[in-house]
Amino acid sequence: MRTAATLLLVSGAVLAQATIVNRLPFEWGAGPDLVIAAVVAVALTSTPAAAAGCGFAAGLAMDVLPPAEHAMGRYALVLCVAAYLVALLHRNTGSAGPLGGRPSVWAVMGVTAVASAGVGLGYALVGVLMDDPRVTLAAVVVNTLVGTVLTALASPLVALPTLWARGALSEGDFATVRGPVTPRGW
Repeated sequence: MRTAATLLLVSGAVLAQATIVNRLPFEWGAGPDLVIAAVVAVALTSTPAAAAGCGFAAGLAMDVLPPAEHAMGRYALVLCVAAYLVALLHRNTGSAGPLGGRPSVWAVMGVTAVASAGVGLGYALVGVLMDDPRVTLAAVVVNTLVGTVLTALASPLVALPTLWARGALSEGDFATVRGPVTPRGW
């Protein structure tokens, strides 16, 4: 049930990003990235491998859906790495919020801002390595800064419902047995 809810919420973020946000005429260039916020929410509540898979799938969907105007797999690669690193750092630092493991709104916004900045810089780095003529220092600075701020501000709209759904739903209805069952617990 948890996986299905996550799939629906991340897919909704991808569709909203591709059909609404990416088509809005922002004068300054970059807009909020709802997909990063959704993937960060998954990364904060899953293993690094699952987060990387979610980041790759969401990024690949954004690479395929119009109005994508970059090389296929570029966003998938960067979002996969970012999701993996967020989940890995979260798991290894033992980060737990004051509410029994639920991160606060401010923590979610902060992690989303850092991930957004990392995705923006990573996307630009891959563009430089692929010799993309649209990647200039001015474009990278403006798009990364503006995109990071707008993504952090929009993150509660996407990340909090995803965190709630992932926290409220279980993976399955059946308990799993860990190891062989023997008399007296041997």
